[in-house]
Amino acid sequence: MTTRREFIGQAGIAAGAASLGLGSTQPAAAQPGYAGRGADPRPSRQQGMTILILGGTGFIGPHVVRRALARGHRITLFNRGRTNTHLFPEVEKLVGDRNTDLTALEGRRWDAVIDNSGYTPHQVGLSVDLLKGAADQYLFTSTRAVYTDFTAEVMDEDAPIGPTDLPESEWIAYGPAKVLAERVVGEGFGARTLIVRPPVIVGPGDRSDRFTYWPDRIDAGGEVLVQGDPTDPVQFIDVRDLSEFYIHLLEQQTAGIFNSVGPGAPLSSAELVYGIRAITAAPVSFTWVDWDFLAERGQMPQQQLPFWQPPSGRYLNYGRIDSSRGIAAGLTFRPLAVIAQDTLEWHRSREAGGEFRLRTGLDAGTEAELLAEWREARG
Repeated sequence: MTTRREFIGQAGIAAGAASLGLGSTQPAAAQPGYAGRGADPRPSRQQGMTILILGGTGFIGPHVVRRALARGHRITLFNRGRTNTHLFPEVEKLVGDRNTDLTALEGRRWDAVIDNSGYTPHQVGLSVDLLKGAADQYLFTSTRAVYTDFTAEVMDEDAPIGPTDLPESEWIAYGPAKVLAERVVGEGFGARTLIVRPPVIVGPGDRSDRFTYWPDRIDAGGEVLVQGDPTDPVQFIDVRDLSEFYIHLLEQQTAGIFNSVGPGAPLSSAELVYGIRAITAAPVSFTWVDWDFLAERGQMPQQQLPFWQPPSGRYLNYGRIDSSRGIAAGLTFRPLAVIAQDTLEWHRSREAGGEFRLRTGLDAGTEAELLAEWREARG
């Protein structure tokens, strides 16, 4: 029997790692323990793994912890001990600061590390340097934003990443910083590197409200302004699907780079809003308003309506990221109706707790004004 550490040491990095200079690939279907889509999508080869999570109490982390505990793994959380400290009293908690003080991690060993909180190469470099000899695998949460642009004919893991017109010293924006952080993980963990590139992450607990706005607004009924065109492509992933994928990859001792973009089939903005409408009995109608019209009035997607982008220019295939490699490795997706219903129920529960203001979306007055102007412009 090959031990976990021996297997990880022998495994080649999956396809897509060429961008990090990490070597060749072993297809997911050829990996020991891979069950294929027709079998149990969550088979387990490793029971009782020890997993260190850097963070673990924000948005993604609690879902990952719950999934790992449900699968029988032992979790250690490392964070500053300031956020949601009441969560998971049964879990070991180490207090420190990943930017300045990693002392609590010294002299320990884990089967795997999950890093959801690393944003800069400096942050990630500190943990990688300390843990590269203390863990068998390092899973880094990256982002769809690492890609140079979204104009490649096939937007898979081999699409170009990073700015092409800036010196590395100026790679300080979110996406470019993640590019450098990916490189740091690859250099430190080599063939033990696991990088996942999600899109917008949605579901219960998402306080960005980029998706939450839509179930909430549609449930309110009436005429709903929808940006762009009904055919615009939309992609996202439910945080629970992402968390299940993380634990599955670690259980399968998988290495490589994976897009984790859903849903499993192409989804248009029309299908999105009508799919959400299915969870409510409120009378509702939809009016699509051109991107240019909204931009002229300061309503760009990066502002009040940021959930998807106009499919043109550098964002041509932003909503068409290819996740076939992740799906082959075990990535699955909840139905839209389930995501919308669960998100709306979570949002209503926080409303009951006194949180009434969405961080994203159009307020009622602005929406009504824009719809009136749109009707007038169209005669």
